[in-house]
Amino acid sequence: MRPSALLMTSIVGLTFILLGAGCSSDGFDPSEDWSGTIDTLASGEIIVRNTDQPLWSAEESWRVVEEIRIGLDTSDSAILFGEIRSFDVDSKGRVFALDAQTLEIQVFNTDGNHFQTIGGKGAGPGEFESASAVDLSHNGEIWVMDMLRGRLKILDAFGNYLRTEAIGSFGWSVWPYPGGFDLVGRYNALIRTSREEGRTELLARFDQSLTPLDTIPVPERSDIEYFQHETETGGTLRILVPYQGDITWCFAPNGNLWTLLTDKYELAEITGNGKTLRRVTKEFDPIPVTAEDRAELARDLELFTEQGVKIDWSKIPKNRPVVTDIFCDDMANLWVKRDSQDSDEEEDEGSVYDLFDPDGRFLGMLQLPFDLHSHPIVRNELLFGITEDESGAPNIVRARIEKP
Repeated sequence: MRPSALLMTSIVGLTFILLGAGCSSDGFDPSEDWSGTIDTLASGEIIVRNTDQPLWSAEESWRVVEEIRIGLDTSDSAILFGEIRSFDVDSKGRVFALDAQTLEIQVFNTDGNHFQTIGGKGAGPGEFESASAVDLSHNGEIWVMDMLRGRLKILDAFGNYLRTEAIGSFGWSVWPYPGGFDLVGRYNALIRTSREEGRTELLARFDQSLTPLDTIPVPERSDIEYFQHETETGGTLRILVPYQGDITWCFAPNGNLWTLLTDKYELAEITGNGKTLRRVTKEFDPIPVTAEDRAELARDLELFTEQGVKIDWSKIPKNRPVVTDIFCDDMANLWVKRDSQDSDEEEDEGSVYDLFDPDGRFLGMLQLPFDLHSHPIVRNELLFGITEDESGAPNIVRARIEKP
């Protein structure tokens, strides 16, 4: 998700389901060699403070080993992706990948071999006029979200059309799509509503039969700043102030959300009604915004300055966020993606993550052998993610997580 322009919304007075306490593990063992602290406030909120010292020793660090790459084969029969907009993995380990250019869902078996193409461009029952995401329900149905038209097309496990369902919102789209099935099996549809107080973006939650359950606000940050300019025609040009902190989030296995403030390096576990259960911080070295960064910004913003947008350079932060994204694996461990400029590794190395256990204790850093371009899927110690090959073509990679 990410950058998280899609994460701006307003909390509205709707009904929520209060979920249980945070991602649980075996609990904090004070005898372990961990340099952080855990405190509980009078409100019950848990505060976890981490130093930059990992809990892992060098021998305990995880490794990620690539096993299969889909979309790399150059044979005549190979499936080459134009743009991988979304993918999901079923219980058998089969990969369902939505190509934004062809609007086809390509299905691959556990060996990475292609065996089925579903859908394609068109207005027919089993075709897609536009598609934002593909998700698989617990019973194997294929749910394809079309945000522009505010609807879901639902297919059976073999790709046969079943029905179309409206979600109550249309006319806009974001990528990567932040909704879909969460880790407790509810389907989350990102919707936009208009009220007197302004436009609101929410997650509407449904069960597996698409029965409405509740609606929750998308996490937002209220202090986001913009450069903007009123045009002669009455319109407004507006762009985000670069290098400021943002908020990004992910679903947790217990149904709660984990959020990340990228400039403060602060994680928070929150329930659907906005109650904060746990906050986690970690020491970090700031990344300065250099003179070279500012010169590059000036070039990037020329299109806007030529149209009259005034750049207040005093609003540009002195430091850039050190982290960019967060996701939660199936064991409730938290993976926080480091900014690529914060890594000492060579530029051709892969993404770097800080890992935290479910209690929020910093485990250590994990260097991937490839770059990830969106949230991966981690199940049963296998990681699936979108990456690129040497030519820049999109691939889906499957890798094994080795845990000593």
